[in-house]
Amino acid sequence: LRKYVAIVSLEQRQCYKDDFNAKYEEYRNLYSVIDKITQKFKQFQEQWKCLTPGSESYQVKKDKT
Repeated sequence: LRKYVAIVSLEQRQCYKDDFNAKYEEYRNLYSVIDKITQKFKQFQEQWKCLTPGSESYQVKKDKT
C-alpha cells in the first residue's frame, strides 16, 4: 500500500488509474467467486435453522459446513 502515496501530478494520477484498471477485472472475478460462496453458506444457514437440533439431518448439515 505504500506504493500509492498522495497524488501530486497528472502523470502520477494516470499511473494510479492504469494500475487500478489493470487489476479491476481480476478483482471483480474474485469478488464474484467469494460472493457465490457466501451465498451458498447463507443458504446452508437458512436450511439449517429449519432443522431440529440433534436430528440426523441437522448433524449431516452441520458436518457439511
